[in-house]
Amino acid sequence: MPRYAISDIHGCSKTFATLLARLKLQKSDELYLLGDYVDRGPDSVGVIGQIMDLQQRGYNVQCLKGNHEEMTIDAYQRQAYHRHGYSDQHIRWMMNLADYLEIPGYILVHAGLNFAVENPLEDTKEMRWIRYWIEDIDRLWLGDRVIVHGHTPQSYLETRRDVNNVDTVPAICIDAGCAFQARNLGYLVALDLDTLEVHSLRRIDLV
Repeated sequence: MPRYAISDIHGCSKTFATLLARLKLQKSDELYLLGDYVDRGPDSVGVIGQIMDLQQRGYNVQCLKGNHEEMTIDAYQRQAYHRHGYSDQHIRWMMNLADYLEIPGYILVHAGLNFAVENPLEDTKEMRWIRYWIEDIDRLWLGDRVIVHGHTPQSYLETRRDVNNVDTVPAICIDAGCAFQARNLGYLVALDLDTLEVHSLRRIDLV
């Protein structure tokens, strides 16, 4: 039963579907999605629809809330996003997303953890927004766990570097900037949490 983590799909529904097909995702697998399903790319509603469909069909898909879901919920409540095609069901789904997940060997979170507070798992706001936190990791608090996160785009080659250095720095960023045009970005990454293999796919969607 493989365990995969993917983050920052950002409206790239074709790329997401193709990556899942390449993984040959089975209902017995565990798929963890770390937030930012919406914005930037061409088909935010389609991405959410794919995820909801997988869940309804019995796939083991667990999802976190990213900062872009937070912004979407806020805008929708101010009636600013009705024209973007989100339904009430989509918004309720986003509102019910988890802030983080603890699974054997890992803490999964969208952006990172705030180690300036006594219990980093209590600062749920920063879980969606924080940057520049890696150097503050409390190894004693973290124990033998690894933090897997997205939010800060980097080359998929840097994700592989994170994997190679995980014994020294217990954090792996899997945001490869799927919806970005910059050099070395524009990839969607799936991390196998058991083998630490990095599956990368160049963006298919037009942005």
